[in-house]
Amino acid sequence: MSEAHVRLIAAIQASWSDPDPETFASLFTSDGLFEDKTYGISARGEDQLRAHARRVKKHAVGLEVDILTSDATERTGVAEWRLSHIFTGNFDGVDCTGKPIQIQGLSLYEFAAGKIARATDYWNYMEIVRCVGVLPRELRGFRTS
Repeated sequence: MSEAHVRLIAAIQASWSDPDPETFASLFTSDGLFEDKTYGISARGEDQLRAHARRVKKHAVGLEVDILTSDATERTGVAEWRLSHIFTGNFDGVDCTGKPIQIQGLSLYEFAAGKIARATDYWNYMEIVRCVGVLPRELRGFRTS
């Protein structure tokens, strides 16, 4: 186990609560990659990482991430987490401001030179759908019987 990388995992999860997007971006290598597989988001390099952190923080008041379990080696790491916040703005065209959000997910990490080279998040999209109570547009036309 790499204690330094476990601390890096804790730092990236804590960075979501920090209003400064630089806190998030500074934990990555200069060409670091963040992927949110559920939303299909990919952000590579400092500018894209900062922009992604700004977007997330814009729609999430009181964003907190609690690590349920984590582990890391010299090359890779994993964390299971619970995210909570109050949604701000539209979800698929419907104002969902004020809706409490709580989702659970998993992050996989690759490390290089004491920083994160790649972070990939996986979580269940239906958890946020249930929280906001809005059926996504791409599902609205499906038959129910």
